Amino acid sequence: MQLNKTTDYAVRIVMFLSQQNDIVTSEEISEATQVSKNYIMRILRKLSKAGLLKMVRGTKGGFQVAKPADEISLYDVIVIMEPTIQINPCLEDEEDCSLYATGSCPVRRFYLSLQEELESKLKSTTIEKLKNSGGGVRYLDSS
Repeated sequence: MQLNKTTDYAVRIVMFLSQQNDIVTSEEISEATQVSKNYIMRILRKLSKAGLLKMVRGTKGGFQVAKPADEISLYDVIVIMEPTIQINPCLEDEEDCSLYATGSCPVRRFYLSLQEELESKLKSTTIEKLKNSGGGVRYLDSS
């Protein structure tokens, strides 16, 4: 499994917004992340529609996180942005098993175990933990 670039940007956008104490415009997010405003808007709309961000309309409008950073996990962001997080199609649909042996396949059992570990790690890693893990993401307005 490899996360797409849009998902990586989404994580960084949520992290950036969680560091702000105010509503932030898409222009400010674009400038801070060095990602085009059009691309940023697609991501922001998707995150807002899913309820992870709040969109504030009007002249003083912009975006902000919908809940505290310690309540937003990497899993939350990734499942919004990725079409699937399953490491193998056989974990999504038993009909995708090339051997039609989902109940007895040792490879599938291993994949399932690995999938559970991955999801557990993603769910336990919050944006707050990432922010506090040292170093952090540097944006243009950071010193």
